Amino acid sequence: MKRSNLILSAVVVFIGLCNLAGAADKKSPQGHGEDDAVSVTASLVSPEQLRDAVGSDFGNQYSVVEVHLSPKGNKPYQVHLDDFILRSEQSGEHTGPMTSPNQIAGSTTLKVERTYGNKENADSPKPLTGTKLELKTDDKTDPSLVPLKQKMLAEKVATEAVSGWLFFPLQEKAKHLILSYKTPASHIRISFK
Repeated sequence: MKRSNLILSAVVVFIGLCNLAGAADKKSPQGHGEDDAVSVTASLVSPEQLRDAVGSDFGNQYSVVEVHLSPKGNKPYQVHLDDFILRSEQSGEHTGPMTSPNQIAGSTTLKVERTYGNKENADSPKPLTGTKLELKTDDKTDPSLVPLKQKMLAEKVATEAVSGWLFFPLQEKAKHLILSYKTPASHIRISFK
């Protein structure tokens, strides 16, 4: 009886290790593009990788792209975050990246209150009569803010290869995403495979 339990335990451990090895071999969807000024490699970051790196997946609200930029020709290269756009080929939606870690894990929230008037009749909607915006600051600092600042791609003049993460408020399957990057020489389009 004890020997069969031991064999069963060994089989379960072996299957678990095989599954972990298979998961470790699974690569994130990635793509590459280049022109005369720069070479760009981009990989999608999974929610698990995000949680491991910064302690949160931020409610799966973002598509996170790890970008590696390598300037060509030994010339200084200016990295601007607003040169990146993530597009969905399926829905047509597109967005630029969040430009500050505080936009993702900051302690300030925006509260929107709308007031409505009376309906003109039963079939008409209530008309919007006013909007009040209020910023609320929480004294608690999000623990993911510090590692997030370290991971995000920074705007700067690069003379050698740089890398970092971009957070896009767009959720879509990897096969539908296209990362566009405007360089001084051209527009680079990267699909993820």
